[in-house]
Amino acid sequence: MFKIGFSTLGCPGYTVDEVAALARTEGFDGVEIRFIRGEVDLTTLDEFSPVAIAQTRKVFDDAGVEVNCIDTSVRFSSADAAERKAQRELAKINCEIANALGARYLRVFGGSRPNGIDPGSFTTAVAEGLGEVAEDSWAAGIETLVETHDDFCTAATIQPLLDQSSDRLGVLWDFLHSFRNGETAEQTYAALGPKIRQVHAKDASRATPDGFDLVLTGTGIVPLGDLVTVLRDADFGGYVDFEWEKAWHPEIEDPEIAIPHFKTALDKIINAA
Repeated sequence: MFKIGFSTLGCPGYTVDEVAALARTEGFDGVEIRFIRGEVDLTTLDEFSPVAIAQTRKVFDDAGVEVNCIDTSVRFSSADAAERKAQRELAKINCEIANALGARYLRVFGGSRPNGIDPGSFTTAVAEGLGEVAEDSWAAGIETLVETHDDFCTAATIQPLLDQSSDRLGVLWDFLHSFRNGETAEQTYAALGPKIRQVHAKDASRATPDGFDLVLTGTGIVPLGDLVTVLRDADFGGYVDFEWEKAWHPEIEDPEIAIPHFKTALDKIINAA
């Protein structure tokens, strides 16, 4: 059975201690680290510096909470050689953070195609950049996961990228994005199952290719029961993590409400599936 966690995107202002305490109190197995203390670039924070990161890991270890993934903003949508080199170096630094915290995965993006760029050439360039990161991270003991996001939301759109990239590159399946772009849970998992290592779950009252409106879990239209059934039938043993986009949408419910609500709602969905 899969494990349950949440991304700190949902509690962007929290400290390490507050994240660990929330996860422990609400019965989560682990967390993905995206924000800490309002900062998205973990490499700038003292808590993740070489001299302090052992203490950061101890906070999570003492709480019985696993850090399962480091969520980066790394992407290769730019053709600029200097920018691509900088993205690769940023991924390497975040791999060091992941290793020090005992995380298995590094999340990256495919990105959005700039206007005027040929789609095929764009996908090839992205695949090359992510492939280099995947090989770097694999050598360091970390697996890189590209999220179903941006121009690569579905199995149909991400498969050409995977076909041209390193075999080491895995997938973080954001179910909302594949669903709102027309794929069922069954279709996405049938196509990408062997590559899927981690899953993002969230609910929305509107979910179309043009956008979405987040709502508390179980109150929207996203068929999370279908997701649970597919993962259970496949004996998926990775994490299903709540990605509440509080940092990008400050008007939605606060983490003290939304994150515990997710755990309760998902437990109900699991029991009913």
